[in-house]
Amino acid sequence: MKQKLLGIALIVLIGLTGCAKKEPLPAIASWDKNQDPYFKVRFDYPKGWFKGGESGKISFTSSEGAVGKFFDPTSKEAPDGAQILVSYEKQDTLKTLEAFVDDDRTDLNASGFNLKPIEPATVDGTPALKFSYSGRYSNTVTIEATRVFILKDSVLYKAVFWAFNDYFMPYRAAIDTFIATAELPRAKAAKVDESLPSTTYDTYKNDDYLSIQYPNNFNPTTPAPKGKVQFMLMLQGYRNDSNILIDVRPAEKLTLEKVVDQNAKSYKATSSGETTIDGQKAHYLNYSMSKGVASRVYFVVKNDKFYRIIVNYYEPAKKDFLPAFEKSIASLRIK
Repeated sequence: MKQKLLGIALIVLIGLTGCAKKEPLPAIASWDKNQDPYFKVRFDYPKGWFKGGESGKISFTSSEGAVGKFFDPTSKEAPDGAQILVSYEKQDTLKTLEAFVDDDRTDLNASGFNLKPIEPATVDGTPALKFSYSGRYSNTVTIEATRVFILKDSVLYKAVFWAFNDYFMPYRAAIDTFIATAELPRAKAAKVDESLPSTTYDTYKNDDYLSIQYPNNFNPTTPAPKGKVQFMLMLQGYRNDSNILIDVRPAEKLTLEKVVDQNAKSYKATSSGETTIDGQKAHYLNYSMSKGVASRVYFVVKNDKFYRIIVNYYEPAKKDFLPAFEKSIASLRIK
């Protein structure tokens, strides 16, 4: 009888032991920032996780022993674990972010994984897409994962958080923290050629004669007028051969046509044309006074004042100078 009771007690004890709850996995206590100088993406990861990776990829795994599980999910030697894997690759295709995600989901679906819907996200101010999925490798091995895709400056960035069996829920903060803290590389600003007109404009104003917008890397000066000239303005940039000169003198009741007739002989014009400046009819002549430098002079008359506007520019850089100077002329307001 005693032996029978002892057997029953042993069975009960074994049953209670089998039903005992598993010890909870240790929580993420703190975070480190990945600052690997050879990896372009900065992000926070759980402190103490094992670092691995190769060119264009970096991973952090909950333990060194679990690394093998992510190479061979059916491994009986490697323990379960969680991992965040971040990668990037320069793309030479015009594929959209959505297309990259769709291709990835197609592959996963073909491999038998259960996919959840795509969700929008934002990583370092850049639109991103993310989705989760799960699957089973065997009766004892299941996996859950979340993938995040970002496309910026023709580089595809991908972050994958995956975990075996019970490791997903306790450590899923790893992917949320990546989304919140990731810093993507900034595109290098193109070197600015200071000798060319800036695309940012300032305004020069004189209450008696004119106002004009000009590239802000040009310097406005007002040389002392001579003879009949009442006002002069020089807008000079880095190059001495590229500038805008405006002078104002009395028209002495002359019409625009008469002003042009009297002044045209001073220029060896290669072509001419008409335009408007501040709503006033204007005439211009194209000419060249020295090799490699093109010039244009505008004539306009308003309120018995004769305005002469001369632009000179380095001819090999015409595509940079002439549109900038024409923008200034278009902004000219005369009194």
